[in-house]
Amino acid sequence: MKKNLRVIVLSLIILLSLLFEVTGLSLKFGTSYAYVIKPLTWIFIGIIAVVFFKNDVVVNKKYKKDVNFTVVVATLVYFLIYFVLGYIKGFAYNPYDSSLKGIITNIWSFLPMIIVREYSRYYMINNCEKKRILWWTLFISLLLCLTNLNIYKFDTYFKDSLSTFEFFIQTFMPELITSLFLTYLCYFSGYKISIMYLLLPQLALYVLPILPDVDLATLAILNSAIPFFTYIYINYLINKIDKTLDRKEVKTVGLKGWIVMMGVIILMVCFGLGMFPIKPLVIASNSMAPKIYKGDIVIIKDTDVKKVKEGDIIRYRMENYYVVHRVVTIYEDNNGDRVFITKGDNNDDIDLYPVKESQFAGVIKFDIPYLGYPTLMLSRLLNTGVEDTVIVDKGRTN
Repeated sequence: MKKNLRVIVLSLIILLSLLFEVTGLSLKFGTSYAYVIKPLTWIFIGIIAVVFFKNDVVVNKKYKKDVNFTVVVATLVYFLIYFVLGYIKGFAYNPYDSSLKGIITNIWSFLPMIIVREYSRYYMINNCEKKRILWWTLFISLLLCLTNLNIYKFDTYFKDSLSTFEFFIQTFMPELITSLFLTYLCYFSGYKISIMYLLLPQLALYVLPILPDVDLATLAILNSAIPFFTYIYINYLINKIDKTLDRKEVKTVGLKGWIVMMGVIILMVCFGLGMFPIKPLVIASNSMAPKIYKGDIVIIKDTDVKKVKEGDIIRYRMENYYVVHRVVTIYEDNNGDRVFITKGDNNDDIDLYPVKESQFAGVIKFDIPYLGYPTLMLSRLLNTGVEDTVIVDKGRTN
């Protein structure tokens, strides 16, 4: 049997293992699926991979020592950042069963899957057609990424646009980046280091009595950043070993890259803090639809309050939040100050309270669709209740 065909056969077997979750049978079996059926299924796949395909495995040892050392350091950095975040955000008691029986049971639920999956990854990436290695890398990474997702929850992932965005940013993208990184490790080092990279955080999750109380959005960033930057460094090492990079050139490119990156970060921070004449604001409701939707970012320009006219979309300040609505009427109070009557385009009635000059905080110049969804997602994860407090912005329509 040709190598490519064997890789395809092994891929199909792995896909078949997902049938329990695709068909919803995993929910019917309950805990029996997680602690019995799933581990045994992966052990069965492992037997097939070892017995039938073991003679085809090609070992790549040229970069193994350097790659392994880098991954060990990256894993330590991961734990360091993870627990530093705990000191910042606080710690919480581990919700999993901490008894010896509970720890062994929980380890059994994921250990066979990690070992067999990484061995299968190692076999497939080292025995596929080298002319199309990039396509094979993407295919293998996507396939094994699916095995780590809760497929039976897919209907909840796509119930609305925000849930879909949360799924891709918070779950799918970190898993895919990690899967691509592990495929890269298996190609240049082997399956043992990829098992180690996955195993240590999982063991900590079930063994340690307390864990950092870190929200899912922060974990998503951490789980994406560590493998991404580790890949960049390993790629640099491999090129250096192969003597394809000039040392002077690398130093120059690296310095320019750091300067550009720091400059961009500084600009983004200054922009977000409102240090420029224009400022961003994330919209938390659909009260201005179809002009502006929830999750859009509007760009606000500081404007003389005397220049505001009817039809302008303005930002004004309530007690602890901002509202972005259209001016429908302007008049002067007894002190000669301007007063604005505002209304959301998607609302039936005008806003509950007139807007005074002291509340005025700029005119909206344009909006950027969808770019504010990560902020809304983080707000929801942190339970800040921003969307629930914006009564005026939501108006009287659902």
